[in-house]
Amino acid sequence: MTHSHYSCQQSDKGERRVAAGHTPRVSSAADDVTVLVLAGGAGTRFARERPGADKLLAPLAGSGPLALLLAGLAARPVVVVGPPRALPAGVRQVREDPPGGGPLAGVAAGLALVTTDVVVLLGGDQPFAAPAVPRLAAALLAGDADAAVGVDAHGRRQPLLSAHRTATARAALAALGEVAGRPLRALLAGRVVEVPVSAEESLDVDTPADLDAARGVLAARDAGQAGGPART
Repeated sequence: MTHSHYSCQQSDKGERRVAAGHTPRVSSAADDVTVLVLAGGAGTRFARERPGADKLLAPLAGSGPLALLLAGLAARPVVVVGPPRALPAGVRQVREDPPGGGPLAGVAAGLALVTTDVVVLLGGDQPFAAPAVPRLAAALLAGDADAAVGVDAHGRRQPLLSAHRTATARAALAALGEVAGRPLRALLAGRVVEVPVSAEESLDVDTPADLDAARGVLAARDAGQAGGPART
């Protein structure tokens, strides 16, 4: 079996961080993951400026943030947690209990459909997060960590860019008991390795300004492709 090799740094808190700029070799095991997409949030910040709008369906690349994310995950098992939506064939969906019960309740509901040893958590409003999935999974599997979490350029952990050992996550949820209203960081209480993620990967569409930023990312990509039509 091919093993992944990582350059890791030890922090004062005993956490490990994959060195920025280091490109690991990803093993085949790192591809055997389920992606759990949390899409049950109310989107209140977006709705304050665009009343009645669903941020996950806001116009982006001819579709929306959620559709763009799912297109990047097309080769992987995916579970979407949230209200019923029209989704691509093969993508399973489930509702958190109670509806609107928060991200940890969403993870609990989604894990019931996960059959792989590793699960990666993403937000449905992160249109460019898919490329981080193999790096997060490989970082987790490279050692004995319980979770691997993305860290942005400002040093902030991104729980909705994280990989977890499925059995460990289930045990953590069982130990918590009530999960409604609890924060996702409850899943990061054990041994955690930190993985640098790019500004694009961590971009989430919480406001119309974020949507404009996502459109800017696509415009910049199109500008680098001669003759490519601009997407909005």
